[in-house]
Formats: sequence, C-alpha cells, structure tokens
Amino acid sequence: MTVALRPRNQWEAMDLGFGMARTWWKPIWGAWLAVVLPIAVLINALCWEVQWLAPLLIWWLKPLFDRIPLYVLSHAAFGDTPGIAQTVRGVLPLWRKSLAWDLSFGRFDFARSFNMPVRDLEGLRGKQRRQRLHVLQKQTRSGAVWLTLVCLHLELVLNIGLFALLYLLWPHDNHINFSALFFAPNQNAWLEVLQHVFYLTAMTVMEPFYIAAGFALYLNRRTLLEGWDIEIAFRRMAQRHPVNNSAGALMMSLLAGALLVGLVVPHPALAGVAPRQISQAAAPTPGQLKQKIAGVLKQPEFRTEKTGQHWKYTGKPPAAKPVAKESAWRKWLESLIPGLARFAEAVLWLLLAAAVIWLLVKRKYWLGWFNYTPKARPAVVPRMLFGLDIQPQLLPDNIPAVAWQLWQAGQHRDAMSLLYRGALARWVARDAINLSSNATEGDCMRLFRAASTPDAGDYFCQLTQAWQHTAYAGRQPHPDAMQQLCRGWDNHFGVAR
Repeated sequence: MTVALRPRNQWEAMDLGFGMARTWWKPIWGAWLAVVLPIAVLINALCWEVQWLAPLLIWWLKPLFDRIPLYVLSHAAFGDTPGIAQTVRGVLPLWRKSLAWDLSFGRFDFARSFNMPVRDLEGLRGKQRRQRLHVLQKQTRSGAVWLTLVCLHLELVLNIGLFALLYLLWPHDNHINFSALFFAPNQNAWLEVLQHVFYLTAMTVMEPFYIAAGFALYLNRRTLLEGWDIEIAFRRMAQRHPVNNSAGALMMSLLAGALLVGLVVPHPALAGVAPRQISQAAAPTPGQLKQKIAGVLKQPEFRTEKTGQHWKYTGKPPAAKPVAKESAWRKWLESLIPGLARFAEAVLWLLLAAAVIWLLVKRKYWLGWFNYTPKARPAVVPRMLFGLDIQPQLLPDNIPAVAWQLWQAGQHRDAMSLLYRGALARWVARDAINLSSNATEGDCMRLFRAASTPDAGDYFCQLTQAWQHTAYAGRQPHPDAMQQLCRGWDNHFGVAR
C-alpha cells in the first residue's frame, strides 16, 4: 500500500485525494488526454453544424471519462502504477459494464466520485450494491455531495477565468463582445471552438482531482469500517519480524497433531452417530443464522453510535516547576482575594443599577440625541456661469427694457446676453439654487424645469436656445421673437415674483 492509511475526517480524506492526484499526475493526465482529447475532437467535428451540442455531449460523457483517473489511482495506491496503454485497455471493459447506468440515472448522482469504486472496484450490482452503498454512505455522503458542488463551482470559475485572460490579452482597439460570444445565434466558428476548448480545459484540470478526492473518501470509509490501517500495520510487523523456520515447523506439527487427534478420537456425546448425521446436526440453517445475527445486532452495543471530539495539545509538555512551600502571607492573600472579588462584583452591579435608573429618569434628555438634524448649509451662489457674470449688482433694474434698447441699437449679442444673464441671476438668487461653477446651459435648463411651472420652464428653454444660437452659432432670433422674450421676462423673473 503506497498510501498512508489512518482514520481521517472527510476534509482530510479529500486533501489526501488531491495529494494522490498530484503524485501520480503523469499517468492520470497522460491517459486522460490520450482518451478524452480524440473523443472531444471527433464530437466537435460531428457537431460542426450544431455547435452547442458538442459541449453538452462532452459534459454528458463525464462519468465515462471519470473511469480513467479511478483506474490509475486504484492501481497506483497498491503499488502498481499502470501505463497509458494499460489504462486504456482496462477502462474499456468498465465502459461496457456501466454504460447504461452512467448515461442515465448515474449521470445525476451527486456522490458519483464516492459511489464509482463500489461499482467498478468491488464489482457489485443490484441489491448487493445498494446494501453496500447504504453502509458506506453513512456519515460520508454529505461530504461527497459537497465535494461535487465545490469542484463544479471551481470548474466554472476556471472556465470564466480563461475568458477573462483572453479579454486581458486581447488588443484594446478590437474588444470582444462577450454577449455575442455566448448568446448570439450566428457566431464565428473559431469563437465557438474556442469556447469549447476553454470548457474542455477546465474539465481536464478539475475532473481528476474530483475523482481522486472521492476515491480517497472511499478508502477512508473502508479504513474506518474494516480497520485496513490495523491490518497493514500487522503485515508490516510480520515483515520486520519473520518467524524462525524451526519454531514455525514445530508449531505447524503440533497444530496438525491436534487436528488429527480431534478427527480420530470421537466425542463421547457423538459416539454411535453417523458422520452424515453429525454434519447435519452441527450445521445451522440459513434462517437460524439470520435469527442469531439479528439477535446479536439488537444488543445495545450494536445500536448505539457516538462520535467524540476533543482538543489535544501536540507541543512539548511544560517543564515541571519546583513546588515552593506556602507561606502564611500567601495563604492570607488567597483567603482575602475571593472576598474582594465578591465585593467588586456587588459594586459593579450597584453601578449598573444606578446607570439604568439615571437613563430612565433622563430619558427625555438623551432620547433627543437620536432626533438630531444637521443644519442646512447655505447655498453658494456662483458669480460666473459658463463665462457669464451673474452678479445682481452689475445688472440694471429694468433688464427687459435695456435689452430691447441694445437690440434696436444693433448690439444683438449683448442684448441676448443681458436677458439670459438676468434670468439666471434672478433665478439663482430667488430660489437659492446651489450650482457649481462648471454647470452648463443644459444643467440649468433641467434644474429650472424641474423646480418651476410648465410655462416658466418652456420660456426658460426658449430663452436658453435663443442665447445658444446667438452666442455659438451666430444666428440671431427674429425681432418679433426677441420682443416676445422681452415681454415675457417680467412674467417669470420680475421683482414681484
């Protein structure tokens, strides 16, 4: 036996399986690639017109592929590491025996890695296999199911990680559309094949570890039930201390003589009874055996299961300290300290009671702390917005009249600027709007429309657009439109408002 067997918990057994996979990685992955890679290439070639079917078939055939690492580990654990050709020859008969089960009900077995050795290595079928699994799965099936879930998620993470690596290495001027890569009906053929390659790579990395951990759980369970570690220890002791030949021959001679005497000299109670009658009387029937076994199993020793755990310090034991003679002063302190501790405990309880009473009496005072509302910060009125000075003291009193005079004088840009700046200044000062200095005309338009009536919002939008056309495009509004803007200015930004 090349594996150190001893009773382990489930997680230690899984870790042993991972160590077995790392130790015999060459025969495991060599046989895996020799069998799985050609099958995967053949499936992709046959499913070239229906690309989504290829990874589904590879996933469905996983139980057949799992026989490869199981065959290698089951031989290597007992000192007979098989080669690639031997593994392929040994796995094919297992495929024929378990093909129907693996591709039907066995495909959805969450404890597949633990149950496979019972079918493949012990060769049990039907009722015997179910009874055997019922015994082996006690206190172990949950660990096997968790192993399946964890390895499935690790495989998924590895698959996603390969796509993330592809994204990181892809040129920045030609980004990958991952939604199209996964869900688009008309994908490029090479991208689909790349997706299959990533899935096959993730499965190739994780599946042997999964089977090795399940096989280690199986070995650990049999070690707990059958005492394999004790048997192996006795065999190693026999190899280290061989029996002397003369002493062994003497013991065998005495044993043979005793058997001969027992056969020749009949027992007094059986004198005069024929040999056939003796054998019939001595051999119990199968029904009697079952009754005796059932009676033994009903004893309390066989009906009680108890698992105990305890902490044990594995370091060096502390050195023994010399025992000093106790002085009178020390004895007095030892008698005084318990009294002081009880007094301190009583004082603490009194302080706690006083604190609770104070909280109840002053509840109006301290409950107000939870209703604290911070003071609103005063709005900061900007002086400049997108290059326009909106300080109120720099604007005339009758802004629409002055703007119309400038328009009639041919100063169209100045007239539109005065009208728009006046609207901004009145709006910011009136509503205490907290605008940042980097706000744009669009930001002001959205804020004003949200905080004002629909008519005022429409007017401000018309004024903003007229200003933008004049300032940035050099297109002045029609005089009638400008006159309407001046007339409507007081309705929305007048002093009365």
